[in-house]
Amino acid sequence: VGRLPDAYEKLIHDVIQGESHNFVRADEVEEGWRIFEPLLQSLETPSAPHPFPYAQGTRGPPEADELINGTGY
Repeated sequence: VGRLPDAYEKLIHDVIQGESHNFVRADEVEEGWRIFEPLLQSLETPSAPHPFPYAQGTRGPPEADELINGTGY
């Protein structure tokens, strides 16, 4: 049994072979930025919501449990 290539070796091999199934096209990247850039910009404003604080190692803030319980899960 031969050695299996690691992930980066496999990607480099795919590039050399012209395989593009593991890569994003430029138009897909542009469309992603078109969709998400307004959201990212809104999160950088002073009026943007801030995450609820919670203690490290816990499940998260109590507000998360309230949200889940309020939806019937």
